[in-house]
Amino acid sequence: MNAGIRDRPRRRPVIERAVWVPTRGVLRVLAYGALRMKVAGQEHLPPEGPTLIVSNHVAFIDPLLVAVAALPRPVWTMGKEELFGPRLVDAWLSRIGGFPVRRHSPDVWSVRMGRDLLARGESLLIFPEGGVTRTGRMSPAFAGAGYFATRPDVTVVPAAIWDSQMLRGPVRVRFGEPIAMDDIRDSPRAGRNRRAVERIMWHLTGMVPLVGGPVQDPPSGPPVIPLVGRAAKEALRREAARAGAAGPR
Repeated sequence: MNAGIRDRPRRRPVIERAVWVPTRGVLRVLAYGALRMKVAGQEHLPPEGPTLIVSNHVAFIDPLLVAVAALPRPVWTMGKEELFGPRLVDAWLSRIGGFPVRRHSPDVWSVRMGRDLLARGESLLIFPEGGVTRTGRMSPAFAGAGYFATRPDVTVVPAAIWDSQMLRGPVRVRFGEPIAMDDIRDSPRAGRNRRAVERIMWHLTGMVPLVGGPVQDPPSGPPVIPLVGRAAKEALRREAARAGAAGPR
């Protein structure tokens, strides 16, 4: 972790028209042109009101692609703090609705930011796994996603993305039907966030195969920061080797 990131104050996110409009245009060209993105299930996205979009995460560019897939409604995005390290990137992301989260410890600032955005009726995108898992085998989720999902009147929409890993496409994004949360909101507070995030992960693991990812059971165990860089590439190669050895079923 670059200590400089921690030393400077974090920016409050805004959606600044002078930055958002040209960025939106460039991202649409990238997504629907170069990456040939195909989107399904947009009818499940509410046009207004507090909305939490929860997605699997297989590439660093996923936040931008899922946000483009959710247009025309602007999406605010919680991303790992490391992405906001370069000052120019920090300035850009914070002006298109992005804000950082510190994943290695409880982050009251980012939780309050997400809560306040939902309270004023915005659409918030988060990745419950806390990082990229390029193999598509989902990691156990952090309970913070459950906290946002159980906020009053929030509509929770699952999203699955695939084939953004190699930046070749065609990328596929699918939004699912909203996940029912009223019974969990009315349940005892102890363990509520964990129950909510387990339900979210059950839905997400069921959606990943619909966009081309692996069939899998919901992940179990404590959450961890997923592998990145060379370690992630090695895991991807091992997964491909196992799939090849198993052969067609």
